[in-house]
Amino acid sequence: MSEIKDLKASNSTLFLHSAGSGVVGIKNVIFGTWVLLYYNQVLGLEPYLASIAIGISLFFDAISDPLVGVWSDRFKSRFGRRHPFIYASIIPLAFCIWLLFMPPSSYDQTYLFFKLLILTICIRLAITFFETPRAALGPELTKDYDRRNTLNAMGLFFGYGGAILIGYVMLEYFLPETEEFMGSRAFLNPEGYEKLAYFAGFMTLVLGFIAAFSTHKHIKDLHSVPKDMNINLRNIFKEVIETLSNRSWLMIFCGGCLYALFLGLNSGIGNYISIYFWEWTPSEISVFPLAGGVSAIVGAVIAIIISQGREKKNIALFALLATTFISYIPFTLRLLDPYFEVQTFPKNGSDLLWWIMISHQCVTDILSVMGWVILISMVFDVVEDSQKKTGRRDEGLFLAGPGLFQKIFSGLGVFIIGFVLQFLGFSNTEASIQDMQQPATNLVLFICVIGPILNLGGLTFVYFYSITRDEYETAVKDLGY
Repeated sequence: MSEIKDLKASNSTLFLHSAGSGVVGIKNVIFGTWVLLYYNQVLGLEPYLASIAIGISLFFDAISDPLVGVWSDRFKSRFGRRHPFIYASIIPLAFCIWLLFMPPSSYDQTYLFFKLLILTICIRLAITFFETPRAALGPELTKDYDRRNTLNAMGLFFGYGGAILIGYVMLEYFLPETEEFMGSRAFLNPEGYEKLAYFAGFMTLVLGFIAAFSTHKHIKDLHSVPKDMNINLRNIFKEVIETLSNRSWLMIFCGGCLYALFLGLNSGIGNYISIYFWEWTPSEISVFPLAGGVSAIVGAVIAIIISQGREKKNIALFALLATTFISYIPFTLRLLDPYFEVQTFPKNGSDLLWWIMISHQCVTDILSVMGWVILISMVFDVVEDSQKKTGRRDEGLFLAGPGLFQKIFSGLGVFIIGFVLQFLGFSNTEASIQDMQQPATNLVLFICVIGPILNLGGLTFVYFYSITRDEYETAVKDLGY
């Protein structure tokens, strides 16, 4: 086994390294908000075909994650285990994001399907080669139980920041109302998506290289692969089994599968709900991403402060349970409104609705970020728990391996939501906003039923995570850090 090192990276290094999460945030907001709407409602691709393309790309992504994780755990080069993968992925990733939203040369269904399929596969493969090795550096940058919360808070800051920046600029500057695209239909202006292509590609380059350069000076101090270690498929399979046998990791893994199914079902439908359920215009909600960004910072700071000297699991469960219960209140009140003689929720277009929804978003974002800062830190703590038992540092495998199954579940969710949209009538791109009221209501009802079930099921597994503060600190001490 190679010499054990404890790299105590500076706060500035941790902060700049976390800029890489901004790249992931850009990818997430693109796939979670804009891709399905663009290819279905703007370009006219049938929703079930769009979901099939996105779902298939997730299966490729699922397979590549653990392979790249294991490969980067064992890669030998003068630039260390992780950095060669990070550097090689940034430019291809930015280029494919740019191509994704450039106007197509044909609007034929087959052409649109294969353009979306090929580019989403390429983007997901590139993000795997970038983020899996980059994220795997996290447990090496600090071994301190509480400082890991700070590192993950920085990561979520940039993750939310990347998504928020793209969302705000898109809504405020790229999708203005025009004579052809008035009201909620401003979301469907194709010129805005071409501008998004350039902006998202540029920001991916900037944030990606900042993250890569930030830890380059520490390559010599990072964990190195023993000279006698070779990649052996039989040994790799054995190590995967050992990973899944770690009780705490297995609980997070199972919970993650259910959450991944929820994310797949929720993927890309936010704008459908904004357009057809709440009837927002882009300018009306352009400030929402900024409010979410401020809330994310507040949530991350609260998580760091409140976790000092406390058990991580209890805080994560409280925050994520509260998020689950609060998230669906506005939708439920609006769905119940027709059944009461008095109005239970403000009408669309009213100032009161705007204030309620932005306040609701701020509260849920604060709680959600609190929970995820702590939960990701809990994942980091599994690394040393496992190293004590196996003698290996398998950050790449721990952070990416179970993604194989979780992304399969997420892909299943994307498949399902595509057929749900098709069944509800969202293939009709010529319908008016008023014509789509009932399909939008049915879509919201579907999410309000399935969302809490999947989230509560996932948190039930997290409840059985068992690594305590004392156990982690004992493991670090026994390993000689």
